[in-house]
Amino acid sequence: MVELDRRGLPAVAVFSEEFEAGVIAWSKLQGFDAGAVYVRHPIQPLNDDEVRGRADEVFDNIVAAITTPT
Repeated sequence: MVELDRRGLPAVAVFSEEFEAGVIAWSKLQGFDAGAVYVRHPIQPLNDDEVRGRADEVFDNIVAAITTPT
């Protein structure tokens, strides 16, 4: 993500909400806004249709994150 940012390319990372505190801590430590979107936890036990449903829930947030000027 840092390299993409340096190149001026829009990017967003998608994490399970379980990792939000860690992502925020990393961002502060690095002095870099990770541009993260969080998906409801858990993800691992879901079937394909359920994963698609989780992706649908955050799709607009992902598009906004990569298309909205900062």
